This record gives sequence, structure tokens and C-alpha cells, in this order.
Amino acid sequence: MKFRYAIGALGIWLVAVACSKEAGTAPVWSDDYIRFGVPRVTVETKAETDGGFIDGYLPGGASFGVLGYCLAYNPGTTTYNPNSGKSLWGVKSSLCPPSVFYNEQVTMDAPGTYATYDSPKKWYTDGTDNDGLNGINLAETDEFQYTFYAYYPYDGNLNDGSGFSITPESATVAGSPKITYTMPYSGNEREVENFETEVPDAMMAVTYNVQRDRRMVDFNFFHITTALGFQVNNYSQVGETGENEEDKGVDLTIYSIKLTGTFFRSVTADMSESAVNITYNEDDTYQATFVLFESEAGKVIPWLQDGNNGAISMAPEKYVRLLAGNSEKGVFGPKDVSVVVGYKLGENKPTQKTELRPGSFVPSPGTRYTAQLNWVNDAFVLIMQPDNGDLWEDGEADDSKEDNDDIIFE
Repeated sequence: MKFRYAIGALGIWLVAVACSKEAGTAPVWSDDYIRFGVPRVTVETKAETDGGFIDGYLPGGASFGVLGYCLAYNPGTTTYNPNSGKSLWGVKSSLCPPSVFYNEQVTMDAPGTYATYDSPKKWYTDGTDNDGLNGINLAETDEFQYTFYAYYPYDGNLNDGSGFSITPESATVAGSPKITYTMPYSGNEREVENFETEVPDAMMAVTYNVQRDRRMVDFNFFHITTALGFQVNNYSQVGETGENEEDKGVDLTIYSIKLTGTFFRSVTADMSESAVNITYNEDDTYQATFVLFESEAGKVIPWLQDGNNGAISMAPEKYVRLLAGNSEKGVFGPKDVSVVVGYKLGENKPTQKTELRPGSFVPSPGTRYTAQLNWVNDAFVLIMQPDNGDLWEDGEADDSKEDNDDIIFE
């Protein structure tokens, strides 16, 4: 299964020649410094329940972590090879340490404005006056190729068993990074109600072979998780009263909607090749029941004759974020998950209905889906579909762009 994400080149920044910052204004760094353009999130939905991104920008105050690479070691040593700077990432990646940046925290000032980080770092320049190189002489640095990886949200506690972890674990260790994201749940079963705040909208980005004349580093983040919400439709037509009278239906009362099962807990993005290899760690799972709706009194979904034999009367109230993909051991986890609905149809007694994920439903990372819970007469039909116009990612690269910044899920 492949998903291609285009990393676009933006050019949004205030350019000046000094090095200072006033409140509410962009920092004025000279072109000698590595700067970050406005990172984008390919998002079309305006729903507040899927991360709150405004017009595709990270929110103000949001921080992401950055790894930056340029010079490679001489084989078998930890001494930099001054001639490696001009090599493309695919040539030098195995010998290249993240010595430009290692887990650097970059923070947005406000949506669509600018991003800053502490202790601004310069691009490499010709000569021996370069930080961290112990006087190594560099030449033709305008042709040096830099590669940058990013993840969101920034994790100040890397490798602690939850959130993000990165290999290598040091700025001095060579090799392409592997970035792992782990859901904030243990393996024990539990009911989860606050999942919207417990699970961040985790994302990654990469831009390859950036030269100094691009002036700044641009990222377009892609989502790691998929989002799933539930919508209730009452089509419970039960018969006709006569030739000249309208059809009749009954009210539907919903008491609870829950998603339960064993889910994948972690996923690793291996950046060692031009195609990013995504692996679901299939032995690392957790058991949970996500409570998307629950009311002791119940919510009445009336049957309405509106020309469509019913009406959509209960829109999704929450979206649960899950690791999801086409794994050999499952989609959301090693076992099919179930939807459990507590309801009452008409004057019948309250009951529960359990439905497995439809076998044809294979979710994609970065896509928001709505599970339609349809009552048709007295039958229950579950349909999964992506929200039209609300896809987080369009899944297609823009081949017209000159930048070699595509991410491909294998």
C-alpha cells in the first residue's frame, strides 16, 4: 500500500539583516542563519474535533522537533569528510550524523506567521570558522546538501516509552533516523473518555537536499494516525397507513456508542531509503474501549419524513485517533475491532448491538472517516466512508514541484 505526500516549498518569512526580535514581530536573522518557513498541514476540514488547524497551519505556540543533517563521517571514523557536503542524501545517509540539529525545538508564533528556535545556527561557510567542526576547512559550501526531518508535537522527553522516540539517540551517531510514535496507553484494558486530549495529532515531515540558497527550510506535515467518528441515521420506516398518507417510522434512542478491541500501540517510520518505510509494531498493542457517546437518559433520534425517508439527526461528536494501516495482522490491530451501540427502537426495551468492522474497510493514515450507524426499518447497517472534502491528506504528490521532497508509504 502506498501513500504519497508532497512536501511543498513555501516562502513565507520576513527577511532582514540583523539578529534581534521584538514581541509580536518576526525575528530578523540574516541569510547566514538556518531559518524555517511556515510549516503547512494539508488539511481541508474545518472541524474543531480533528486538531483545530487553521487554514492548514500549525496553531500559535505549537512546537515541532527537527533533525538536521549535512556532513558525513569518513568511513570507520567520527571525523567529518569535508567533501561529503555536496553529496545527495541517498549517497551519504549511512555515514551522516544529525549534527546540524538534534531534536531542536521550533515554535510557531501564530498560525501562518513564523517559526523560531533558540540559539540560531548558521549554514556552513567556506573556510575553517564553522561551529563544531574543530577547524576543518570547507569549500564550495553554497553547494552543500542538507536534509531535515521533523515531528509534531515536540517531545522534550524522547525515548521514555510514550510519544516519540528517535534512533539514533545522539547527535554524534551516524545513520538515517527511525522515528517511532507510541500511543499513550498501556496494554491493560480500560475505558477511555478523554481520548481527544490524551492522543495528540501526531505528524511527521521531511525535506531532502536543501541548499543554502533556498533561504529557509519548509515542511509539510503528514498525519500518522487516522480519525474515526460516528454518525447516526434513522431510516426506521415500518409501513404505510394508506395510499394517500405518509409512511410511518419510529423514534430511535441512542444510549451509547463505543469502539472496543485490541489496537496497535506504536508505529515506526524508517527513513533509511528514499521511500519512508512504515512498520506497525504488531506485538505492541493495547486493549481499550473508546467512549464516543454515552447518556443514561439517551438521545432521541426522531424519524422524519423529509423526502429522503429519514434524516441525519446525530452528527459525530468526537473523533478517535488510531494507528491504522494495511497490516498483515489487521487494520487497527491484530484483531478486528467492534462497534458496540446501546439503543432503543420505538417502544422496545433498550438493548445492545455489536458490529465488527466491515471487511472492505481499510483505513489510510491521514484520513478522517465517518462510520454511519444506519437503522433501516428494524435492521442495523454499518457503513464506513471517508469524509468527502475533509481528507487530511490528498494522498497525491504534486509532480510539478521541483523539490525532491515526496514521502512514500510502503
